[in-house]
Amino acid sequence: MDLHLAGLGPIVLLAYTVQAMTGFGSVIIAVTLGSHLFPLQTLLAILVPMDVLLNAYLVGRHRAHVDREVLFVKILPLMGLGLLAGIGLFHFLKGDMLKRAFGLLVVLLSARELWRLSRGDRARSAVARWKYALTVAGAGLVQGMFASGGPLIAYAADRIQLSKARFRGTLACLWLITNTVLTVSYTATGWFGLESAKAILVLLPLVALGTLAGEKLHDRVNERSFRFVVYAILIFAGASLLLR
Repeated sequence: MDLHLAGLGPIVLLAYTVQAMTGFGSVIIAVTLGSHLFPLQTLLAILVPMDVLLNAYLVGRHRAHVDREVLFVKILPLMGLGLLAGIGLFHFLKGDMLKRAFGLLVVLLSARELWRLSRGDRARSAVARWKYALTVAGAGLVQGMFASGGPLIAYAADRIQLSKARFRGTLACLWLITNTVLTVSYTATGWFGLESAKAILVLLPLVALGTLAGEKLHDRVNERSFRFVVYAILIFAGASLLLR
């Protein structure tokens, strides 16, 4: 555990730098890369509660940028339904099947994002209501299964035309709520316990460092180029899970 935890440290630093900079991405990055070190259940029991702490900080710091109407009216009702379904499905997938399903999801989502970025498709075009509803519910499903609904919900939220600050603040509040629900679920099933709490204490300084770095990068770095590199890394990491 200690040796693997040391290997997880740099992954956590990268993941939470991305999260603090863009408003999403910490868990999907950390789980994709960290799955080579730990089983998914073990990873999620560490990362999701840790993500609650980060987003509690971000919400407290940027609460003025949380769009409550978007969050509680346009996102949470649909996402909540998908979240509950995803929590239920997660218990039916085990071991290698779980990792391969997650790897496939990461490859598909990352390839889609790279395609959009390569086309320069950053304009916030309108989207049909049924497509928006399916995307948000699908994000809830993925969030419930793998705590990685960020790419889907970011696509849906981007179409609501939020400013960069409101986008990040609203998503931080969303992850605070959904990951608190997941943490309660992991505690009830026995996945989150003393060992997970010890790992979180060891990794928290890296979360803090990544958060400070992400806050500084938020206003300084070309986000498109940064996201291009992140999704390229995720494609290779997700493909490696499929080939294991």
